[in-house]
Amino acid sequence: MTDYTLRVIVFFAVFAALIVWQWRSPRSTLQKWRYRWRHNLLLFSSGVLVVRVAQPMLLSLVAYSYNEGLLTYIDLPSTISLIIGIVLLDVAIYWQHRVFHTVPLLWRLHRVHHTDPELDISSAVRFHPLEILLSLCIKSAVIIVLGIPALSVLLFDILLNAASLFNHTNARLPKKMEKIVRLIIVTPDHHRIHHSRDINEANSNYAFFLSIWDKIFNSYTHSAKQGDLQIAIGLPQTKQYEPKGILSLFTMPFWTHSRTTKEVKGD
Repeated sequence: MTDYTLRVIVFFAVFAALIVWQWRSPRSTLQKWRYRWRHNLLLFSSGVLVVRVAQPMLLSLVAYSYNEGLLTYIDLPSTISLIIGIVLLDVAIYWQHRVFHTVPLLWRLHRVHHTDPELDISSAVRFHPLEILLSLCIKSAVIIVLGIPALSVLLFDILLNAASLFNHTNARLPKKMEKIVRLIIVTPDHHRIHHSRDINEANSNYAFFLSIWDKIFNSYTHSAKQGDLQIAIGLPQTKQYEPKGILSLFTMPFWTHSRTTKEVKGD
């Protein structure tokens, strides 16, 4: 079985399991899921056509073919190198996510993800293809500079995809389990706060897999100001903005400031 085949099998197995979970125990009633899913899956398909087929192979190729980097100069047991590689990739993704919220040019790409007016498992694949491409370049650079082992790249890619699906799922863990799980990994309630229209809440909870980074780097929000059940989901600092169609999602990063203000700020 190839690395790519393994990634695909695990992705769809996790996707199917979480679909059942959010169907049987929905956190909230979704009113707009039909057109949202159409938009999200079209974006996902475009990402597959542009990058996603090549992404796993390219990342693995970088790791297999590049025998330099920080970890290659440290004599560590293979298991320890494997774990360190996964942790380093995870913290790199945390900072990538945080930078995409901070740098205006990068936010133009990432805000497409935040235009989803509701949150469920399909939101996990709602990314502009240019953001996916840029993310690939960043991860490749991290792998080269740090000398991340190839197996770490494979396992992290699987974990990251599974974690992203999990923390976007429209479901809720039992309270006791939530407290325990959130100590280690990002839960749906943890990540939901990041999709708030409140700018301060949206600029927090950046982690995707390990939850510790938000606490270490002072970006953790435990609960929404309006209460976790009352979070207004969507693009920060807007009231009722929703994309007019799939074309607006593809072109949104290229809008002029005046058009952005008119279309995004409007009620």
